[in-house]
Amino acid sequence: MLSKQIIQYCENNFQSSAQILKKIFEYKKFLLSENLKKNLIGKSNEDDFDQRHILDCIQIHNYIGDPKLRILDVGSGAGLPGILLSILGFKNMHLVEKSPKKSNFLNNCKLRLGIEFTVHNNLIEKLKMTKFDAVVARAFAPIIKIISVTKNITDAKTKYVLLKGKSYLKELESVDQSRYDWQLYPSLTSNESKIVVINSK
Repeated sequence: MLSKQIIQYCENNFQSSAQILKKIFEYKKFLLSENLKKNLIGKSNEDDFDQRHILDCIQIHNYIGDPKLRILDVGSGAGLPGILLSILGFKNMHLVEKSPKKSNFLNNCKLRLGIEFTVHNNLIEKLKMTKFDAVVARAFAPIIKIISVTKNITDAKTKYVLLKGKSYLKELESVDQSRYDWQLYPSLTSNESKIVVINSK
């Protein structure tokens, strides 16, 4: 089952909420089942999974915009937030994950859930592709590193939508204010966390 908060959020925000909730539940079941064998997420992170992982990820959909945008999920891990964004209807998701084990899990999710995204089993620095419209990341690296490792596949129009914990202010001190502008938005899952949206000036 999914928490009432997840159900209510989807019903309030998405027209196809029933289909979305069904796929989110399938993803949750599959991830927790595979985690017993593959350690895809820390065992302690299984507690309050809906709040700490599902709601935390899906809340960023409003800050990305057009579902047709070309989106890069850096360090996707077990698909958080990339798979969930794909379930929500973002059609051009690219999930970058260096671990073969986790990349295999991501591809299995794609087949199991019947959703479309591209998995890149590679280091982000070695990815050679045309520019992305948006970059998302969660629990991957400090903000300045995320900007640095994606510089070859982003441009002045690229938007960064980052899920950050209580260190966000310290991390923003390292970002060049003459080149970037940012907005901070409250997180639904933690008073100490923020959704950080960064654009080039």
